[in-house]
Amino acid sequence: MKTYFLVLGLLTIFNITACTAGSSKRTDRPATVVAADVGDPDAATQELADANQFVSQRDWPQALAALRGIVDAKKFNTLPGNLQYKALAVASRVAIYHADPTLGYAYLARVIAMPQAGYGDWWERLREADQTDNTPDLVATLTVMMQRWPERSRQLDSDLIQRAMSQAKLLRNRAALPLLQALYDAQWKLKWDIEPSAAWRDLTLLLLEQGRFAEAQQVASHVTDVYVLIAMRADRRFDTVIATSPGQFDIEAATEREFHARQAAADKTPQSLELKSRVIDSLLHQQHFEAALAAADSVLLDLNSTNYPEKLYQDYYEKRSWFLNQRSIALARVGRWDEAVAQLIAASRLNEKYGANVDQLINLGNLYCELERPHDALATLSTMVAATSPFGAMQFESVRLDAAEQLQDSEQVRRSLDYLRAHRADAPANYVDSLIVVNQLDQAAHALIAQLVDKDLRQDALLSVQGFAPIPGSPRDMAFDARWGAMIARPDVRAAIDKVGRVESYRVEEP
Repeated sequence: MKTYFLVLGLLTIFNITACTAGSSKRTDRPATVVAADVGDPDAATQELADANQFVSQRDWPQALAALRGIVDAKKFNTLPGNLQYKALAVASRVAIYHADPTLGYAYLARVIAMPQAGYGDWWERLREADQTDNTPDLVATLTVMMQRWPERSRQLDSDLIQRAMSQAKLLRNRAALPLLQALYDAQWKLKWDIEPSAAWRDLTLLLLEQGRFAEAQQVASHVTDVYVLIAMRADRRFDTVIATSPGQFDIEAATEREFHARQAAADKTPQSLELKSRVIDSLLHQQHFEAALAAADSVLLDLNSTNYPEKLYQDYYEKRSWFLNQRSIALARVGRWDEAVAQLIAASRLNEKYGANVDQLINLGNLYCELERPHDALATLSTMVAATSPFGAMQFESVRLDAAEQLQDSEQVRRSLDYLRAHRADAPANYVDSLIVVNQLDQAAHALIAQLVDKDLRQDALLSVQGFAPIPGSPRDMAFDARWGAMIARPDVRAAIDKVGRVESYRVEEP
């Protein structure tokens, strides 16, 4: 029903449904209809009115046939521009939603090239580019939309924008620069007025590479996320920016600023479970474990005291599984491991934002591995029914590898390593961790060095080697930490780090 209203909405906007005189007599037109003389504006207008009649009757094959009779004709380009636009715009929607999306996408390309094209046309192009994984079109379309309609930047789905930014980084010739610049100029932010710190970090770097120092410094001033700031401090490419703004890159001060900003946002919008979770997250990062657990318990008490939690928190169904996941972490931090497992089991049984649970099942499997319960880890993975992202598939395989290593299943270890190696581009840090789990420190060191050399992977690699406050963990966690420390202490790894960055210590947990 939604798509039907989209098409009818177009007809209303174009104000052409009134031109239907005599069209009711032609509803039996065959699907192969071609306009008698589409070069004649009057004839084309009548053909378009006939097509509109088919649309109003939801006769999609006839509607598309009539529309194609107009827009595919040789003399179509001789028609008045407004008539061309109306015909192409309706044809694109009918084709996309009811017949041939590929054809509709091609029509949309012609629509947005016309001066009459508006925001709705570009939005359709953006949607289709996203759904068909057409990265160049997605990036280019979003860039134009941000340049032409900056005031509408907050209306677009932030997940879509973040996908576009992530994919833009994979394109050649610094294609991400125009998009990031357009988003910055539009003063785009995430929900709750949160700065997209990673995006501004990336834009800062692109501007520095072009020698645009003053602009880079201005963009960098909008970076607020503590871990993005730490990664920038660790990277020599940002030294000039950091030198001019030492206060911003004071991590203890930034940690306090972030906590107070999150607390203020949560107080201002008490109906948001996400904001409550962000406060708890900050407390965990600062290792205020008892305070984090108390905050989580307070939220849980409120949830358990009502039969309508969705009235208490407007984003309850979207964020509940991650809130329980977070409480599980807080329980583990204070050594209440059995309760941490029980809480994560409860979280894994809840659907996530887009369907069946994946993240909490993987996290539960990982927790079982930390507690040296490999059979439970594998049993948890076997219950997963939803598809995973490429990144999620890497995490899934890492848990399976860990369990197989504990069970001394050498064949499964080999299969899992083969998969992780073949797909390491989907989760580079996850690949290094997996090599450490099976005690292949030489290979882990080589993989980490390769990430340090790679300009696009360097930020995450440098962040991973910083000195963070130790986390209370299981014996298996501590064994992993010891191997990790031995790996990054190797002369070849230290030399690679020193060449591009530095290692410092911070009184916050690792991310």
